Amino acid sequence: MKRMIAATGAALIALATPAIAEQPTVVIMQSLTGPAAFMGAGVSEGMEMAFAEANEKAEFGAGKSVRVLVEDDASDRTQALTLITRHANAPEVRMILGPTSGAVAIAGAELGNRLELPIVTLTNNLDIPAAGPWGFISTQPPRQMMSYLADFAADTRKVERCSTVSIKEIEVYVALRAAFEDLVRDKGVAVLSSESVSSSDIDFSTLATKIAGQDIDCLFISAMAAQGGNIVRQLREAGLGDEVQIFGMNTFSSPEFTQTGGGATEGVYMLSDWVPGGFNDFSVAFARNFEAHAGRAPDNWAALGYTIGRVAIEAMKAAGPESGRDAIRDALSATRDVASVIGSGSYSYVDDRSPVSGSNVVQIRNGAAVLYTE
Repeated sequence: MKRMIAATGAALIALATPAIAEQPTVVIMQSLTGPAAFMGAGVSEGMEMAFAEANEKAEFGAGKSVRVLVEDDASDRTQALTLITRHANAPEVRMILGPTSGAVAIAGAELGNRLELPIVTLTNNLDIPAAGPWGFISTQPPRQMMSYLADFAADTRKVERCSTVSIKEIEVYVALRAAFEDLVRDKGVAVLSSESVSSSDIDFSTLATKIAGQDIDCLFISAMAAQGGNIVRQLREAGLGDEVQIFGMNTFSSPEFTQTGGGATEGVYMLSDWVPGGFNDFSVAFARNFEAHAGRAPDNWAALGYTIGRVAIEAMKAAGPESGRDAIRDALSATRDVASVIGSGSYSYVDDRSPVSGSNVVQIRNGAAVLYTE
């Protein structure tokens, strides 16, 4: 596998064979820097690995390959839109896999609709597919995603009284918090309070004192990984007892959660697309190959990126990699039962182009996330 790096603007990395002018091209545009880099960097690695394998195995046909360019959207709206516009003007570009951040993804998808370029965002905001046929989401919508965790909290862990905390200015975190509250209420769980923080906050002492004084047995946190770890640590320092079970979203599957929260994160439950180590032959092989390639075990985001990469690959194979953007868009929309290393092991888009992939609940035990078992 050859790499070519161009030092103009964001890094551009071409995988597999040397590029020619009209070689079918996919742009991986993730947050390699900025607030969403804890997700985007791993997602990008997983996507790159998927396409490198597909090219090596000649999945696109004998003598054919797909060129991959890697860009950094830096979690920045202006940078993402500039990159989308540039690549939309290159006829060989068939789709863009990104942006990462939900705050950037809506604007990116809107631009993709205007420029008629498939934009496969990492977020789960249903406004994106609703806005036009060229925008896709990669993670399950809030209510569907939260149903796994709400069922687990109410039915398996038998919680009765919950409070919640979420980032207030990023829509996806608010939507996930609201979905969790609605779903546990439907199961008879009381929601005592809904608290909000800013994504830039680091001092949660007042919030921690308030929550530690509540009569609850459950706390749900909707925040980024490092901030979530910081919140949990300050809550425990404020006296939140071990009898209060803490639940989080899949962002907590990132190493930054335990690195920031330390021992306070022990026992926390969270959603995870990925089961560490894998759960079937396909995912175990992915884990082994990723570690050989990257020198470390894959995390949730690398596994998600690899799966999204496989979805894009199967769409390009179905349409023909040299087909136009509209054919590849239609093939993406028709995605059904693609073998996956996340969730239930199968990935599909349903009629509204919302993904169905399943999810898992993992727990921090001895400082590491492991699949929950009784």
